[in-house]
Amino acid sequence: MPIFSKGELNMKNILDFIYPQTCFWCGKITKLNPCKKCEIELNKIINFNIEYKEGFKHIYLSKYIGKMRKKILDFKFNEKPYLKTGFVNLFIKNKKMCLLLSKYDIIMEVPIHKKREKQRGYNQSQIIAKEIAKNMLNIEYENNVLIKLKNTLSQSTLDSKMRRQNVVGVYGVQNTEKIENKKIILFDDIYTTGSTAKECINVLKNNGAKCVDILTIAKD
Repeated sequence: MPIFSKGELNMKNILDFIYPQTCFWCGKITKLNPCKKCEIELNKIINFNIEYKEGFKHIYLSKYIGKMRKKILDFKFNEKPYLKTGFVNLFIKNKKMCLLLSKYDIIMEVPIHKKREKQRGYNQSQIIAKEIAKNMLNIEYENNVLIKLKNTLSQSTLDSKMRRQNVVGVYGVQNTEKIENKKIILFDDIYTTGSTAKECINVLKNNGAKCVDILTIAKD
């Protein structure tokens, strides 16, 4: 007996059979993404959030807890760059988020040092920022301006005081003509104390950016 009825045997059917659709969040085989169980859990933590800080806005979707925390850690440290699609969809399928992002000229990621990127194989924030730009009409991706000058200790290993000290003088700007009088949204995966964000924002503003805000998946 054939697996597929006549007329159904096409590439999509074959791919779905070999690579069945799964829930991004739990891996369960399902046509729903997220599955019903994950959707209930995610609805409790995913929202459209704006915090007004001194001199900038922090925009984020979730607290750094539960399934969100697990997926970000997998994406960042366990060599799973393909997880970008699930995170990108959270942004581009949120109408409020898309409307807000359309007001910016440029999106760029918080850079990591070349040595760190070589060890990890990719900058997780870079690949998400790129994909967001691809799916937005009015915002351009730029990664040849903000640079990390020193390979510092990972912020996740430090307390709040040491985090502030760890980022001072670490970031620089090149090709300043690209950001002059531009509105920039700076992307990072997690916002904790804000030390990195503040340092990068100040550097960009001091080199001609009109305004700079920070966008993250989650807030710790």
